[in-house]
Amino acid sequence: MAQLRRIEVVQINEQVYEAIEAAIVRCELGPGVVLGDRQLAELLGVSRTPVRDALHRLEPSGLVERRGRMGWMVSTFALQDVRELFELRRIFEPLGLERLSETWDEAVVRELSHSFEKFPERLTQDLLPDYLHGDRRFHKEIVGCGRNGRVTRFYGTVEKQIDRIRHYLSYNYEGRVEASLKEHREICAAIAARDLSAATEALDNHLRNVEELITDLARERGLDQRTRERSA
Repeated sequence: MAQLRRIEVVQINEQVYEAIEAAIVRCELGPGVVLGDRQLAELLGVSRTPVRDALHRLEPSGLVERRGRMGWMVSTFALQDVRELFELRRIFEPLGLERLSETWDEAVVRELSHSFEKFPERLTQDLLPDYLHGDRRFHKEIVGCGRNGRVTRFYGTVEKQIDRIRHYLSYNYEGRVEASLKEHREICAAIAARDLSAATEALDNHLRNVEELITDLARERGLDQRTRERSA
């Protein structure tokens, strides 16, 4: 009896959830798209039960919303969402730095301060994916320094929503990567110096610059108008 485990069912549910979430974040399922559980089940080659489970789990993340009897829909977003998401980042990430400064744990300081050393001053296109991965990991580690599990989990949701907006706008740091690298290194240098004030200021400057660029790009591409049209 000890060998009778329902691992496959659990794996299917999780795989379906991750597949739908990833498709939404990558905007393969774009803002305003109606999500039919029957159609999604057929596309994924599963029953409707794990699809329905995934949609229920995705609702609290803000990636999907109910449409009454019509089922589910990929959530739309607007410029206000960009502002609110970055406002949350400017709360969560400095909290991590503040908690780090209470001990300036040697191992953590060393890891964070060396995060971007391997990258050259001018990043070639082939290095961009590695840089973006390092970027995300760096900010997650800063949030993790806050030692608050709820904040860390909620930050994961914020990060996915920002990634979805980036995909929607086709924004990948092209044309700005050197400035981004410089800003990250300023944060790293302040952490290495154990200067909380300088690290917080450099982090805030970086986040505001990214927000401004995404907001400008969103305006250029008519984000508000396009998301309203998709949901109409």
